[in-house]
Amino acid sequence: MKFKQTLAALLCGIILLGTAGCGPSPATGSKKDSDSGSAGAPGSAQTAGSTDGSAVPTGGLEEEKNPIPQGDKYMAITFDDGPTGNEGGRTERLLDGLKARGVHATFFLCGYRIKDFHSMAKRYLEEGHELGNHTMDHLLLDREVSDGGLQQVGSNSELIASYTGEKPTVMRPTGGAYNDTVRASMKQLGLPIILWSVDTLDWKYRDASNVKTRIVENAQDGAIVLSHDLYETTVEGVLTAIDELQAQGYAFVTVSELAQLKDVTLEPGGVYTDFTYETLHPADAEPASQPESDGTEPTEAEPPAA
Repeated sequence: MKFKQTLAALLCGIILLGTAGCGPSPATGSKKDSDSGSAGAPGSAQTAGSTDGSAVPTGGLEEEKNPIPQGDKYMAITFDDGPTGNEGGRTERLLDGLKARGVHATFFLCGYRIKDFHSMAKRYLEEGHELGNHTMDHLLLDREVSDGGLQQVGSNSELIASYTGEKPTVMRPTGGAYNDTVRASMKQLGLPIILWSVDTLDWKYRDASNVKTRIVENAQDGAIVLSHDLYETTVEGVLTAIDELQAQGYAFVTVSELAQLKDVTLEPGGVYTDFTYETLHPADAEPASQPESDGTEPTEAEPPAA
């Protein structure tokens, strides 16, 4: 009897030891809960497994989220006077088309527009685009204001930041009109003045084929294209032109990315039309003809599409 009791106790001990070693440890259970609960959570640092099984943080790689598109030649597509429409509207559809093509662009936003249309505000920066300032009320800064745009541009930068999280890094005066007072005001605000070398005249000729032709025929490494995300014909024409030029080796980047690629430092109050070889090295280049443009933009935007 005593022998049977001793044997039973021994067997119980062996069973207890085996089950203790098979169950999940608290650390393992916590790791699983933590991974499933934090994956994709806003503001959380994501991790990825390394070759030795340890976690490698990836949350600090935000600067690589939207790398500069690569190509043999580079151009900057810019859009003035937007946004247009809210969810499903014209600017949203344009952003969808640019994203599908891996294109970065610069959007010169008007304050009175973004007050009404801002459903896409967070997408600009998230998808690699650049924020530009196009005044609060689309006024001509060289003649319709007395402070060179300090109020019109300064207040618009604050408004844009309230919707997007960041202030614009560049500006474009209405109609491309500026003078020394405007330049001094933009220097004070820390904003380079960006003009253009290729004008689509999309506001004048509401024709997608014309928009596409003007971009493709005037394409040049370092060029800056002016267009407006006000018109459906612009969206269609620009995207078609991008398709054709990408097939020729062009990549489309923001104005600031284009300047960086061409080793140009954008200075506040400085005026830039393009970064072509002819412009950057005038002594080495043949005289270039001026782009066909009357240098104006619509003083009033057409009624926006929903």
